[in-house]
Amino acid sequence: MSKVIVRPANRTDLENLAAMIARVDPGMLTMPSSRDAMAARIERSLTAFARPSIAPHNECYFLVMEEDGELLGTASIFTNLGVERPFYSYRISRDAKVSPELGVKVELDLLFLVNDYHGDSELGTLFIERKARGGGRGRLLSFARLMLIAADPIRFGPKAMAEIRGFTDAQGTSPFWDAVGSKFFHMEYRKADTLSARDHRFIADLMPRYPIYVSLLPDAARNVIARPHPDAEPALAMLKSQGFRYNDVVDIFDAGPTVEAFIDQLDTVREARRMKGSEFVVNLRPNVGLIANPGIGQFSVTQFAREDDPAELLCRIGVGESDDVLVYRLKGSRA
Repeated sequence: MSKVIVRPANRTDLENLAAMIARVDPGMLTMPSSRDAMAARIERSLTAFARPSIAPHNECYFLVMEEDGELLGTASIFTNLGVERPFYSYRISRDAKVSPELGVKVELDLLFLVNDYHGDSELGTLFIERKARGGGRGRLLSFARLMLIAADPIRFGPKAMAEIRGFTDAQGTSPFWDAVGSKFFHMEYRKADTLSARDHRFIADLMPRYPIYVSLLPDAARNVIARPHPDAEPALAMLKSQGFRYNDVVDIFDAGPTVEAFIDQLDTVREARRMKGSEFVVNLRPNVGLIANPGIGQFSVTQFAREDDPAELLCRIGVGESDDVLVYRLKGSRA
C-alpha cells in the first residue's frame, strides 16, 4: 500500500489547498471557496486541535491527505451544529387517511422543514484529487475522521451526521430544486446552495412554513428524493458500513439523503484498539487496517497491510514503540 497519511491541515498547506479549490466540484459547499476562506479554515482547525479534551462548542477539524509531500485530498468534522445558526433539513413523514364509507385508504408523504441536528457533529469536505482515487485512499480519508472521533469522543458529542450530495443531471440541474426550492427562492440552485453555506437565515425567511405533499411534485422531483449523486454513492456506502443510517431526512435543496449515527455505535469507535507501539510491532497487527497517532496535537493516520514494515508505519505517523497507537482492523480482515 502507498505511504499516504491523513493529518491536520497547517499553515504551510495554504498555497496547495488554495490551488485545490479550482478542482473541487461546485456542489461541495463545505469546502472554502477562496484563499482567504481557506486560510480562515486552517486557523479555525488549528484552534480546534489545540483545545483541551472538553465537550464541543463550534469547531472545525480540517484534515488533509498527503503522499510524498503532495496534498491529495481533504476531509472535515464540524461540531455542535446549530450553535450559531440553524441547520435545516426536510424530514419525510407518512400521513395515512381512511374513508370507511368509500373503502379508500390513502398514504401520503409530506416534507417538513426541521432543525433536528442541533448539537450533532457533521462529517463533510470529503474531496480526493481524481489522479489519487483508488488504492484505498478514499476509505482512508473518510475513516480518518472516525479515527479522530475514536481518539477523543468527548470532543464530538453523542451523535454524528453527514449530508450526501443529491442527484443532479449532467448539466448540474437538480429536479428537486426546480420543483420546490426555485418556487420560493427565485434564484439558481447553485446560488442558493452557496448562500446556505454562509447564512441559513434566508432559508427560514423564504421557505414555506407548512409541509409539502410529495404527491403534488412532478415525477422527476419525486424520483430523486433521497437519491445520492452517482459520485457520492461510494462515500455513502462507506458510511453505511460504519453504522450510519438514513432516517427519512433529506437536504432541502437537492433532496440528497442525510445519514446519522450515535458515535458510540460507529464500528471504528467501538472496535479501534489503543495499544503501545511495541504491541503492534510484536504480535497484534491485523492483516489490513488503519493505525493512528491518537494524540490530538500530533494526530495522523495511515493504512497498512500485514506485509508492511511495522517500524516504518510507526515512524510514518510519528510515534515510537513506547507511545500509544490506535489500531482499527478493516472489515473483511477480521478473524
